[in-house]
Amino acid sequence: MTIFLNTLYGIFWGRFSFKRSKFIISKPVAVYSILVGLSFAVYHVLQVYEEFTSGRITSRDTIKIYCYMNVCVCLLNYVTQWAITGPVVRFQNSVPLFPVANALDTSMMMVWRALLHCVLKMMVCPLIVYVTLVLYQHRAHPDMEWTIIASVRTMMPLIISNQVNNCFFGGLVIANLIVAAINKRIRSIVREANMLQTPLQMVLLKPYYRMQRFCELADNLDELALKYVVTASCSKGYLRFTDWSMIVSMVMNLIGITVGFYNQYLAIADYYINEDQPYDLHQAIVQLVFLSVPFMELILVSRISSQMLLETKKTGDLLQRIDLQHADVRFKQVVNSFWLQVSTFDYKLMPLGLLELNSSLVNTVFSAVTGFLLILIQSDLTLRFSLK
Repeated sequence: MTIFLNTLYGIFWGRFSFKRSKFIISKPVAVYSILVGLSFAVYHVLQVYEEFTSGRITSRDTIKIYCYMNVCVCLLNYVTQWAITGPVVRFQNSVPLFPVANALDTSMMMVWRALLHCVLKMMVCPLIVYVTLVLYQHRAHPDMEWTIIASVRTMMPLIISNQVNNCFFGGLVIANLIVAAINKRIRSIVREANMLQTPLQMVLLKPYYRMQRFCELADNLDELALKYVVTASCSKGYLRFTDWSMIVSMVMNLIGITVGFYNQYLAIADYYINEDQPYDLHQAIVQLVFLSVPFMELILVSRISSQMLLETKKTGDLLQRIDLQHADVRFKQVVNSFWLQVSTFDYKLMPLGLLELNSSLVNTVFSAVTGFLLILIQSDLTLRFSLK
């Protein structure tokens, strides 16, 4: 779905060749993408220029400012993704997704949970934005007739700006499922390996049978170690294709959220302190719902990233639970080798090395927004009371 949407929006120049069974760069798709990108850029740049010169853009119009900031993110996505089309295609061809996924058993509960996260990020959040945008347009411009096409045209910068981030989010969800399935297999190996070394089992089972079972468990661990390294390295390596979009999108969201809440403060201050302007409660609620969507997306990214970090750490913890006192020599070597790979692999999701994606991401953004708001509000209150 994400690859199809990348092609539809003109971000990705490649296509899947069923004849060669791999992704290739397609000249017709490249021409189509360039036409889509140029049309998008010309239309929105002219629209922003027209509204800026006519004075229809004001600092109090939070939603319009946020939409136009996302136009900048879209233009950056087009330029950066076009420039790295070749490395992206080679990366996609090097990922053994289906061989790894088909070799593991994943519970339906985990699949439904992952599907729920994807639906919330890719469908529910844009739907909330669309509904609030329609309500805002009808309230702010009641004299204009807003059609579905006009609303979708306004929504396109918000959708395209999040498309590259959705690709990384979907890849991280799949990687989290695979590592969780690997840990499930390791957990069963831990139980069997420890059971084979209990005093009762060592008396009941013959040494040859125990050696055979340990060799089979070692073979299984070898396969799981390979799948773990491939999954962790691919999920971390894919970040380098989306890091610019992710960082710029976070900065734009930070600025948009700060401006939105500051405008809410200005409206309340004008009503209670200056007593010269009415307070539009309906418009305030619509803007708050609109600004809550970036926070919701940030929470989802933080949740999936922290789950992935916990699953990778859980792999090492499970390996340490294996009792190697009476185990086979080859099984000991495989366990120690697997644990060494897990412990030495520095799995951190840091786009451009600036900000780590983990459970503290939401607190970091919230602290930044709060700090900026305190500075702006203090400056405004000082100015207001000094004028009085």
